[in-house]
Amino acid sequence: MRTLLASTAALTLLSWNGTAEAAWQQASSKHFVVYANDRPKAVEEFATRLERFDRAARGLLKMSDPVVGDGNRVTVYVLPTVKDVQMLARDGFIAGFYTGRVSGPLAYIAQSDDDRTKGVLYHEYAHHLMMQQLDQPYPEWYVEGFAEYLSTPEFKRDGSVGLGSPPQDRGWALLNAKQLPTEALLGQSYGETTKLSEELRESLYGRGWLLYHYLTMEPTRQGQLSRYVQGIGRGTPPLASAQAAFGDLKQLDKDLSSYLHRSTVRSWNVAWTGAAPPIEVRPLTEGASSVIVLRGRIAYGLKGAELEQASAQVRAIEARFPGDELVERTLAEVELEAGHAAAAEAAADRAVKAAPTSSEALILKGRAMALRADALEGDARGKFFDEARETFIAANKLDTENPEPLMEFYTAFLTEGIRPNANAISALHYASDLAPQDLGVRVNSAIAYLNQDKGKEARATLVPVAYSPHAAGVGDLARRMIAKIDAGDTKGALQTLATNSNSEQATAH
Repeated sequence: MRTLLASTAALTLLSWNGTAEAAWQQASSKHFVVYANDRPKAVEEFATRLERFDRAARGLLKMSDPVVGDGNRVTVYVLPTVKDVQMLARDGFIAGFYTGRVSGPLAYIAQSDDDRTKGVLYHEYAHHLMMQQLDQPYPEWYVEGFAEYLSTPEFKRDGSVGLGSPPQDRGWALLNAKQLPTEALLGQSYGETTKLSEELRESLYGRGWLLYHYLTMEPTRQGQLSRYVQGIGRGTPPLASAQAAFGDLKQLDKDLSSYLHRSTVRSWNVAWTGAAPPIEVRPLTEGASSVIVLRGRIAYGLKGAELEQASAQVRAIEARFPGDELVERTLAEVELEAGHAAAAEAAADRAVKAAPTSSEALILKGRAMALRADALEGDARGKFFDEARETFIAANKLDTENPEPLMEFYTAFLTEGIRPNANAISALHYASDLAPQDLGVRVNSAIAYLNQDKGKEARATLVPVAYSPHAAGVGDLARRMIAKIDAGDTKGALQTLATNSNSEQATAH
């Protein structure tokens, strides 16, 4: 039992001692790659906790644990300060964030013991896992409430992990701020939440956690949450599905308020079974240590003058540490983003030489070749695009579960201006399956299915887009496309996409 909104959960992320022994380390495990400037033991403990959290969350979700490609693990950059995180995200109110991409999901947190920083990482990783098995609609309160439910893990000495403890940073708002009524929370139309005030949007998280916790842990409510979600999946409007599943919603509202003021609440305790997860920790080279923070910024995305400045900085580092694999890969990536094809390919060649079995280095080489090919004409253009695609195939053979070379193989056809062949379309679909968090890849996969008149497959592909917590406009688009598919109008779904694209282009001009 845990006291509700009364004490801070006992969590430990990393111990930031700032000792002379601290240095940049890389910790590699099945699901994560962590870069942190700390003692090896502390970084190993952090990576171990992430793996324990993954195991516990999968157990709660009843998820399988398939093979994860090296390029599809979550890379966690532990940046020196909260300000570094905020500057990168261009948001002065966050302590950490996550972004899912076909090139590899990324998470950024600050070197801090603050519970809010830790909770963000676990919250976002809950989204990461949920997206991997999202096969039906989930309302936004459910998506955010579930992520908050997992955001406060308690790592116990016996190896077990406690899940479901109250998120303390939501306590004040739950007790004092204006809240969405339960009826509005349950019956909210998808997409309309973008119109909420900041105060009411907060209730999607806090009251969403409370509602999920209550419906999951309260014995008299067992099974109701599943019936509610399944009803929505069958096409029942959310409010009607809520009324059918929960009965009198005013009574549910009263019960929920009473639950908030309980002195204690239950939580799950997920036991650890089997061997401890293997964690490999190694110090970064001097060159890699010099470039790692910059690499994190480049991976997230820079533009304009910032991009050119970063290119110059990485070139200067590479001049001091030529042949360092991570430095050369970083240089290839930033040169690619800046549109410098020849320089990117040269750096990628050096990265391949340093690590011949690295699929990431080969992907960068293939991307550079495709960029160079796009500037050519005639037979040379087709020849170089063919060579780029062969490079992506080679990268795929090195890491068959990495979605990026699959997506790049498909994209090379589009860039060349020719119709993707059957292998390319299959590669696109598999990339979408491997990286469901990349909404752009999923939309492209859905379009390909619609062009093949495979409405059922297109719908399944669009569901994670439609109900992603951070999908914004593309989520609304996906929901409209799903409505057309459900009506048996696959051509209409494609027309919805075309109309939306034309509208966006008109707005942009």
